[in-house]
Amino acid sequence: MTSNIFSILNTAKLGLQSQQLAIEVTGNNVANVQTEGYSRQTVTLEPNTPRNFNLGQIGTGVRATGITRSFDQFLFNQILSENQSLGNFTVRRDVFENLEVLLNETEGVSLNGELSNFFSALGDLANNPTGFSERSNVISAGASLTQTFNKLGNSLTEERLNLNRRIDDEVTQINGLITEIARLNEIIPNTDLTGFAANDLMDQRDQLVKELSQKLDITRISSGDGQMNLTLSDGTPLVLGNRTFTLSTQANSNNSGLLDISIQDAGGATVNITSAIQGGEVRGLLDMRDTEVAGALDRLDRLAASIVTEVNRVHQEGIGLDGSTGNDFFTVLSVTTAANSANSGTGSVTIANASPTTTSTDKFRLTFTSATDFDVVNLTTGQSVGSFTYAGTPINLDGGFAVTVTGAPTAGDVFDFSTSANAASGMSMSTALLADSQILAAGQNGTGDGDNALALAGLQTRGVFSGIGFSSGTGTATFDDFYSGILNNVGNGARSAQTLAQQQEGIKLQLDARRESISGVSIDEEMINLIKFQQAFQASARMISIVDEMFDILQNQI
Repeated sequence: MTSNIFSILNTAKLGLQSQQLAIEVTGNNVANVQTEGYSRQTVTLEPNTPRNFNLGQIGTGVRATGITRSFDQFLFNQILSENQSLGNFTVRRDVFENLEVLLNETEGVSLNGELSNFFSALGDLANNPTGFSERSNVISAGASLTQTFNKLGNSLTEERLNLNRRIDDEVTQINGLITEIARLNEIIPNTDLTGFAANDLMDQRDQLVKELSQKLDITRISSGDGQMNLTLSDGTPLVLGNRTFTLSTQANSNNSGLLDISIQDAGGATVNITSAIQGGEVRGLLDMRDTEVAGALDRLDRLAASIVTEVNRVHQEGIGLDGSTGNDFFTVLSVTTAANSANSGTGSVTIANASPTTTSTDKFRLTFTSATDFDVVNLTTGQSVGSFTYAGTPINLDGGFAVTVTGAPTAGDVFDFSTSANAASGMSMSTALLADSQILAAGQNGTGDGDNALALAGLQTRGVFSGIGFSSGTGTATFDDFYSGILNNVGNGARSAQTLAQQQEGIKLQLDARRESISGVSIDEEMINLIKFQQAFQASARMISIVDEMFDILQNQI
């Protein structure tokens, strides 16, 4: 075989086609320079299969063997891991900022200010126990204090509900993401059968996986067929090929009816994965809803309940202008009892506040060890209250709780109870006191002295808390100290969350910069490539012109 003109023409044709493809890919890169998640693409060019002739082998031009995207899977996995932390810390920072606004003591009405006004009004009443304006001021200050507690309690409750709604919305978004990822898993392998990788589709899938990683702690597992499998960090599958395992939410009666998260497993069963989720925005929302905000609300409730208990205790010991005694200043606290949804027995527990001035405002748990025996633990302090046997009559425990058992409980049945549940949002003044200021008990030895008002004012500096537990008369922390502790917890949490979020954002910027250096589009580089491919295209076109001239010469010779 010898060299021929047609071989030269075919070599020029292949050169035109290859350089044209390279120019087209370069143009696509330039067009997507601002597209988030786009990976720079390059054409892979290889020499065409040579042909043999009498002097040996001669090349037959160039051919495009593929279009590849610049992608580092190890860097991508690191980005996914850091995204999970970023999503978590960002949620915590934002929610803590909301809590700081709700509990802001520098603007508007503050709880510390209302407490000071209330005790100051009682001090004024002690100086003039029969004064009408002083009595009115005490009742007004008490009403204003309850309204402030109501507002804060309702605001924190609403914050938990808002977080609950966000969790439900996150689940909907997650299901949408995993459905789309599974759809791309099905398309990409079929597209690859054409001989060229589905680069744009893989970029779309990677972008969806990045969004998902900010919501959940996911592990990415690539398969050899172009598909991508996703699981939670504990191995719970989310996407296997084109199969999805959708999430759902269910109300948890043991958590005020707020939502738990479940997933449908391979067998079609619904599995609760609330505690299995370890990262991402969803973990942040769960932690803030059930730990941070719930903790702040619990402490606020116990503060409100303790004020009600202590003020009522002292007020009942005093004498009103009408000579009456034993009257309450605030509405008496009732006991809230909640049965665990996992209870298997038919028994129920009724608990009354038999001694409202001595019952603890802590949270308690009653656990049956048999049909008649039960243990009680103080959930607030973690200390055991004791073991009891129900013999048909109410059992008095912890200063005033009267426990009555009916039905047939079984060992392991659990009941939580307290006087402080929803105490802040439900705190109110005694209706009898609002109707008649004469019963405001300022005196102790008679209707005209102010000793009891002085004792009430003295509650401002009385220790009523030991640590976080209620301890009337023997505590080391006052009402103000306890509330300051709530503010400090929120403030410290906010500062920590802000620091962690900033650090994580810095890590993300570094990883994004590394990805950009590997996968990003550089206009300068693309312009250089464009000029190079354009000149190669022109050279191939010039070869065709030369072959055409060679044909003309041959025809003229003939």
